[in-house]
Amino acid sequence: MITPLILLHGYGEDAKVWDTIKAAFWPATNVLTPSYASRSDLKTIDEYADVVYKDLRSQGVERGVVIGHSMGGYIALALAEKHPEFIEGLGLFHSTAYADTEEKKANRDKNVAAIKEKGPAGFLQGFVKNMYSDAFAENNPGILEEHITHVSQLPPEALIAGMQAMKDRPDRRQVLEKATYPVLFIIGMKDKAVKPEEAMEQVQLTPNSSQLILEKAGHMGMTEEPDDCLEIIQSFWQRVEREASLKEI
Repeated sequence: MITPLILLHGYGEDAKVWDTIKAAFWPATNVLTPSYASRSDLKTIDEYADVVYKDLRSQGVERGVVIGHSMGGYIALALAEKHPEFIEGLGLFHSTAYADTEEKKANRDKNVAAIKEKGPAGFLQGFVKNMYSDAFAENNPGILEEHITHVSQLPPEALIAGMQAMKDRPDRRQVLEKATYPVLFIIGMKDKAVKPEEAMEQVQLTPNSSQLILEKAGHMGMTEEPDDCLEIIQSFWQRVEREASLKEI
């Protein structure tokens, strides 16, 4: 039985962010990309994880390789904490197991105020630009504009709910410390949202880890350095799939 690859999108994006990676797998039905970007009824990261888990189980998924980008990584960690038997492999893609610092929480509050004042389009203009490295943003204005236009359609209530859930999430380093499955870290050295040094510290928390360091990428490696990201995700999934197959023998 093929182990599904489950890709969880981050904040300020939806499942579309995975289109290129999903298209590279054959058959693409082996890749699942739950979407929760428009949900405004979810108040905590745990609630997002519960919705994702219920959705996957309703599709008959019993186990999976779960890789989460940014907020998707927070959801993946909550899922791993609540249902460790579900996880065959875990990936943190520009994400962190650490809780927000007080400074970060204050910035989340400012973002909520900006959403209320400017609306999604006005808020996301600056927010999305900061997701990319300065060099990429300068050289690829069309990609950023397409990103902003697409996610500006999200309901403001959903953007506020997601921001609040990220702010209030607990520290989940113990999930990495207790992990009995392989863990992948994808780290952008120009990331403004997850400090590279903090991301590197996490690698040491779990014994069975591998990592991809993207020297030029900010917070959107799948767009900024897509070939390297696709290669590491494919190899990680194949590795976990081989190990899962051996368990069944």
